[in-house]
Amino acid sequence: MAKHSIFILDDEENIINALTRLLRGPEREIFTAGTAGEAWARLKEIGGADLIISDNRLPDISGIDFLVKVRQLYPDTIRILITGYPGLDSAIEAINKGQVYRYIPKPWENEELKLIVKQAFDYYDVMKDNRVLLRLARKQAQVLIEMQKKYPQVSRADINKTGLYIIDEQEVSDTLSQFMQKYYPNGIPGDLPGSSNEAKGK
Repeated sequence: MAKHSIFILDDEENIINALTRLLRGPEREIFTAGTAGEAWARLKEIGGADLIISDNRLPDISGIDFLVKVRQLYPDTIRILITGYPGLDSAIEAINKGQVYRYIPKPWENEELKLIVKQAFDYYDVMKDNRVLLRLARKQAQVLIEMQKKYPQVSRADINKTGLYIIDEQEVSDTLSQFMQKYYPNGIPGDLPGSSNEAKGK
């Protein structure tokens, strides 16, 4: 399994060290920077990050403005803003401009922050898998459109009735299998043992 990447941006080294100790794990890679300029160079080098945690008060830019640019360049990245100067106006601005996942005041609660990061990665993984399934669905729809152009005498309803799947059957099977194994390793909830046999006996 690929490691999740966390990027921490703060101009206080003790904050970076504290967050790194708190959030490190065998399935995570952590990158850090003390300024936005340093962060951009590092992000470009590593190709972005799954999750970015940024302080709001930085020497060269506000954390909100930094996350706005992150959203533009790396739209899939989960964004968390941490600030020692919490306020409703700042929170609203962060949410509206940077579409941050969470807005966290300093000092933070360690267990709460660890839970927030775990939930952020769960959300990231679901969105990533959903995009894979969406690409397959769009590919199927495009192939059906091309078929209708090539064979205008065959309606879309007739194609659907045949149960015909044009895209690579193995690709779909492998993708769905991985998806189900990841989110339902013990089977779909409510799918009780013996239910299939009971259905057959009806």
